[in-house]
Amino acid sequence: MKKILLLFLAIVTVHYGTLLFAQEEYIPLPDVAADPDLAVAEKPLQPFTLNYGGWITPVVMDQRTSDTDLMTSVTTARIWLTTTLWSGASLYVRVKDSYLAVIREDDVDIDNTSNVFDLDIAAVTIPVIKNNLRLVLGRKYYVTGAGLVLNGRGDGGEVQLYTRFGDLKAFGMYSGLLNKDDNPYGLSSRDIADGAKRIFASAQYSKDFLYNNTFYMYGLMEIDKQDEDDVKSDYDAQYIGAGVKGVISDKLTYYAEYVYQMGTSYATIAPGVEEENDIEAMAVLAGLRYYWDVAYKPFINLQYAYGSGDKDATSYSNATGNTLDDDNRFMYFGTFIGGFALRPQLGNLHVIRPGLGFSPFYKFGDRIKAMNLVFYYSYYMKDEKESPIGSGEADLPESFVGQAVDVMLRWPIYYDLSLFANYGLFLPGDAYPSGTPERHFIMTGVNIVF
Repeated sequence: MKKILLLFLAIVTVHYGTLLFAQEEYIPLPDVAADPDLAVAEKPLQPFTLNYGGWITPVVMDQRTSDTDLMTSVTTARIWLTTTLWSGASLYVRVKDSYLAVIREDDVDIDNTSNVFDLDIAAVTIPVIKNNLRLVLGRKYYVTGAGLVLNGRGDGGEVQLYTRFGDLKAFGMYSGLLNKDDNPYGLSSRDIADGAKRIFASAQYSKDFLYNNTFYMYGLMEIDKQDEDDVKSDYDAQYIGAGVKGVISDKLTYYAEYVYQMGTSYATIAPGVEEENDIEAMAVLAGLRYYWDVAYKPFINLQYAYGSGDKDATSYSNATGNTLDDDNRFMYFGTFIGGFALRPQLGNLHVIRPGLGFSPFYKFGDRIKAMNLVFYYSYYMKDEKESPIGSGEADLPESFVGQAVDVMLRWPIYYDLSLFANYGLFLPGDAYPSGTPERHFIMTGVNIVF
């Protein structure tokens, strides 16, 4: 539970930078090339010019059902420095510390306090051919496509090539050197105990067309290097994906991505007996956003997400969750945010999410008019009704998982001070036993940049 909370906060409390276009109301993408401090860090031109700064984000979370009650605080601090090197090259280093404290708990197994310190990012950027070819070496965020199949930190290197025929990005990275309590790639108890040891290699081609539209295609390979115990749990996956994103008009934007997953996994067919099976799975992301440039800045969003399921699967978070024949579970190493209270994994699931947002105090002063409210309604339905979702919940053979409401408030008061609050309500559907309680999730915090 402690690790889940820390990893969840690592995703949803990064409040600056380039937005993941598929989930932009939730999580700015914490890419090293788009962190808030780099807006300052990229300005110096003289070699060995040093910049430094940081930010701190204290957050309080409250999660409740009729059976459990958990209230925690997580304070995440990041300190960074960057320096220019020779002829446009630069070095960027950032450390982070996350401190979790339990304020109130009832029927929840969690340590009262914990602290995780880690080297967050340490990367050097080297221009090779002016601005047409760049190398980025070290620990950074590596992202493939919309960030669903992979969006996370690792140690490795990336090549970025920009030409009039299109752009190419290729990278390789290793996850086993991350702090084990800060490693998001675990798919087994051994992974979580030791820190998941995985190798990722990816190549992505993108090409702009019709002004502000982009087509892209990619391939990603994941190799499980975890030491095995008596039970085989190797999970080796390959992904092929393609997508488009862009602007249809000055008011309407869109995105769409399709992913096909291959590879091998192990199924436990009898106690102590594992069988290797082929992975055949898929996923879809799509969305539209319509924006009016008028008073109150209203917009409407429509999002759809799908991850394939397997009739005989018992879990979509464990490498050995398949039990028979081909493994049709879509499993990934990136980011999907589909509601605060349920926090579903995109496996054996259809998610439909209409939403709207506006600035309720648009006519007021400069500070308060920047406040933004966003509302989402979510409808969840299984792909294969015989199988559960997530780690084994919603396990009745029914298709309707439930519905949810999310409310988000964002208030950038100053450039270095912002407030945020999130509320989520999940109402279980037919796939849960009768009488399963509703879930409430509340998160509020402040972001201070220095």
